[in-house]
Amino acid sequence: MWFSKYFPVLCAVFLLAVAACGFQPLYQKNSAGSAVSDDLGRVKIANIKTKKREDDRLAQKFHNLLLDRLNPHGRPQQPAYTLIITMGVGKEETSIQITDDATRARLTVSAGFVLRDTAQSNQEVLTGSERSVNSYNIVDSEFATLSAEADASDRAIRELSDAIKLRISVYFSRLRQQDSTREDRRR
Repeated sequence: MWFSKYFPVLCAVFLLAVAACGFQPLYQKNSAGSAVSDDLGRVKIANIKTKKREDDRLAQKFHNLLLDRLNPHGRPQQPAYTLIITMGVGKEETSIQITDDATRARLTVSAGFVLRDTAQSNQEVLTGSERSVNSYNIVDSEFATLSAEADASDRAIRELSDAIKLRISVYFSRLRQQDSTREDRRR
């Protein structure tokens, strides 16, 4: 019962703490009316390079997911940035029975990325790497195993595309904060 009595006070303290820490929504429009999503829309995504030729289809799916996340309104006409990605895929059988048959596998998809400022100097402004590890069952049915592996691959590239979008969004958000700080100092 004490919780219901102090709940409004706890909410007020929480809201004050969040406001005091400088929290700002990542995709909120600034005073000039532009947002991080506008910056994301100016990123051209280069074709994804793979280490093995059999991973080209997965790279194409990954490229399409990134297009959906970064450029939801279509490819930029005059891109200010170029995103270059190299992708690698690894499979490892993890659970092995006495009969030497695997019953579980681990799929690791990694992506190294470089964001280049093509509008000004073509220099690297952000580099990084992301990795997603997903497991799936290996069963007697080959179709079921292939389906489980495809699902694990799809989950992995979805996680990677979300992580890369977030990293680039944070970069643009920090860049905007630096720009607004410089403008404030000039005034």
